[in-house]
Amino acid sequence: MRLVRLLLGCLLAGCGGSPEPPADNPPDPVAHAVAEGALVDTVGLRNLAEGDTLNEDQGLTIVETTISFPPEAAGGEVFAWEFEARELRPVKLLIMRFDQGRDHLELVGESELVVPRQQGANRFVLREPIPIRPHDLYGIYQPEAGTIPFKKVLNWKTLITIKPLTRPWMKRDLFSMYGWRYALRVFWRKEKAPQ
Repeated sequence: MRLVRLLLGCLLAGCGGSPEPPADNPPDPVAHAVAEGALVDTVGLRNLAEGDTLNEDQGLTIVETTISFPPEAAGGEVFAWEFEARELRPVKLLIMRFDQGRDHLELVGESELVVPRQQGANRFVLREPIPIRPHDLYGIYQPEAGTIPFKKVLNWKTLITIKPLTRPWMKRDLFSMYGWRYALRVFWRKEKAPQ
C-alpha cells in the first residue's frame, strides 16, 4: 500500500523529469527570436479581426502590393505568419519578388500547405525560413474556396488571379488589381547589428 501511495504521489507531483509543454500550446516563436537577440518585425495587418468578407473562388493566388518588406529587412528571413481563418480550408504563405524589367512576379519561397487549427487567429512557424530582400511582397495561395477574409480598403492594391500558381515566375498580366486587404501578418527577423 505504501508503494502505491508513493507512486501515486510521484505521478501527481510530476516526478520523472521536467514537464513538456502541451502539444496544442507550443512556445511562442516571436518571443524566442527576441530572446535570442534578433530584430523581429512584421508586415501586414495588425488587427487580424478586420476582415469582413470571404471570397469563395477556388485556386486564388493573392499578392499584397501596398505593403512590402522594409529596407531594414535586408539580410533577414520570414520565420512565421498568422492569419484570421473563417473556414478550416488549406492555405499557404507566398513570398514574391517583382521583376519590373521582365514584368513578372518571382516566387521566392512558400510555406507548407496548412489547415487552420481553429476559426479565428492562427499562427504557424515555417519549417524552413525564407530569405527576404527589401520590397519583397507577401501573399497567399488558397487551393480551395476562401479561408482568410478581406476588407475593401480605399487605395489598397492587391493582385489576385485564379490562374494556377506557377514556379518560379508568374506573368504580371495574369493578375487583376483589387482594393482588398487580407487578414494576415508575416513575421521576419534578422540578427541585430553589433553596437
